[in-house]
Amino acid sequence: MELKNPMALYICAGVAAVFVILAFINIRFGKKYRGGKKAYLPDYLKKEAMYKTRIVWYTILKYVLIVLIITDILLSGFLMARPYKTESRQLANYNRDIILCMDISTTVDHLNATLIDKLEDLVLELNGERFGIVIFNTSPVLLCPLTNDYQYIIEILEKVKVGLQMRLDFTNGKLIYSDKLLESEAFISNGTLVDNAERGSSIIGDGLAAAALDFYDVEDKPDRSRVIIFSTDNELYGTEIITLPEAGQMCQDRDIIVYGIGTEKMASADRAMMKEVVEDTGGTFYYGEDDDIVENIVAEIRQQMATLDDTQYEIIEYETPEVPFKYLLLSLCLTLLLAFILKV
Repeated sequence: MELKNPMALYICAGVAAVFVILAFINIRFGKKYRGGKKAYLPDYLKKEAMYKTRIVWYTILKYVLIVLIITDILLSGFLMARPYKTESRQLANYNRDIILCMDISTTVDHLNATLIDKLEDLVLELNGERFGIVIFNTSPVLLCPLTNDYQYIIEILEKVKVGLQMRLDFTNGKLIYSDKLLESEAFISNGTLVDNAERGSSIIGDGLAAAALDFYDVEDKPDRSRVIIFSTDNELYGTEIITLPEAGQMCQDRDIIVYGIGTEKMASADRAMMKEVVEDTGGTFYYGEDDDIVENIVAEIRQQMATLDDTQYEIIEYETPEVPFKYLLLSLCLTLLLAFILKV
């Protein structure tokens, strides 16, 4: 504990010292009779036990009162000196941005639905990081810009998961066509099929590049850690503007780490390309769609993200008058009580 104005305490300590000296002089050398009416007290009364007891208690309480007054002075000086504490608070988690970038074509539905289910727990563990969501097919769509409103993020993830699950159920014959299915399908496909007839679908490089560009403050805040969680089967069925290796190079140029997750049935060549692109950014490539596999993948991503060296600290300074104020209040109450008893 430190003091902002220690001089106040020194002054009060000096006043307390003067009070002690004056009290000592008064007790040691002061006159026993200070005017007023004299009263005769027979010597035999001085020998009475009651008289002796009262004199002892009076003397004790008088000295206790002196101690309490000194305590009041010192505590008052301590409060005027403004005691405070400083502590260092870690801000590591506040310096990271994460974007979930999902290939929303039907061949990745099962992986995405399972991935979102596991990622929701990760989102709930965040503490100040910004999180965003990008989906793509022919064209990329920024479904949720970078934000630390985790409740909103969870709501978006839930809507995407419902849409994916309903589409899976419809594909597997477990669900008939309905307005609810149409609404859910629209949520995960609107904007992602722009120019689909001309360009085709599953434009992987464009999707990753869009996610990289959605880190909008790269130049203003170069020290932030940036992560993309990228799910796709890397099976191109169209004409891309930016190839996957070019998008990976864009991530490298912007110091963005990519964690790639592929489907378990992706082709060997597609898997090899995606693995190389992802690892070149400093990330890790995974593949698999089972619940346990995806859960392990997310656990590894969580662990690796925790090791990112983006720790920052800030010094917090706050005053701590509560405890000395309570003691001063107690001491003043006892002082007044003794003064009343001794009729000072």
